[in-house]
Amino acid sequence: MRLYVLVIAAVIGLIGLCFPAFAQDRSGENASAQAVQVAQAGQPRRIVTIGAPATEIVYALGAGNHVVAVDITSTWPQEVADLPKVGYMRTLAAEGIISLQPDMIIGIAESGPAEVLARLRDLGIPVVLLPSLNRIENLPKAIDVASNALGRSEDGNILRTSVENDIAAIHKLAANGAAKPDRENIVFLMSVGHGQPMSAGRDTTANEIIELVGAQNPMGDYEGFKPVSPEIVAANNADYVLVTSSTLDQLGGVAGLQANPLFGLHHAVAEGHVLSVSASTILGFGPRSAGEIRHIATQLHEFETGK
Repeated sequence: MRLYVLVIAAVIGLIGLCFPAFAQDRSGENASAQAVQVAQAGQPRRIVTIGAPATEIVYALGAGNHVVAVDITSTWPQEVADLPKVGYMRTLAAEGIISLQPDMIIGIAESGPAEVLARLRDLGIPVVLLPSLNRIENLPKAIDVASNALGRSEDGNILRTSVENDIAAIHKLAANGAAKPDRENIVFLMSVGHGQPMSAGRDTTANEIIELVGAQNPMGDYEGFKPVSPEIVAANNADYVLVTSSTLDQLGGVAGLQANPLFGLHHAVAEGHVLSVSASTILGFGPRSAGEIRHIATQLHEFETGK
């Protein structure tokens, strides 16, 4: 339950309850040069990671044993649950991070505030911001930046190649889906405490996932995440509902969704047409995300073929 609360708190912070999901990538073209400069100091031994995708990349590169703290959006791998937390990725406090004596901070592009990161850099702590991971196409570059900063270029090459193969397979699935005359409609809904569920419009990770599996988002007329009323949920004609795995766990699986007074209003939920993705991927694409998207595509195919 504690883990679920942390995930929800992180997602609420990410979406700002209504604001567009895509923040400006402050790392820009300087990310690679910055990582090379940092790497010259040798492999770091005390790493703080900011943002779920950044944490997953560092662990996937084999540097997890040097991570001393993470932010509250980082929930995977499981061992991060026992690490100190430095707060939410957008509202970091310098003092807590400094007390951990890190020799490197690796974060997603949306990490902040900027003045906190500047103070950490002024103290001589290397801060590496990855390219924005709100687009899966940026994932290989983010892996390169992280692996160079960590001094793990060989591990980075292996991971990048694997991810690029997954992305190519996903684009093939998307092309096949887009070619169909009647593309499926998938709506994203997420439980946020006891309030109205949130849905996702364009320029969100959820919307990109829907498009990557060759489907359409009926909420694509607006930008970002926003709450939806019971009336909108009941009237929505999507063929499938995409939810986070934490929403499924919190509400008791598909049966719990069907019994829920809000989610149960959607005809696709009533029919059991429910797809799921981790909250980490909704926060940004990481090494596991491509596999998750392929799994969603497989689920969708099995529903459509009646398997």
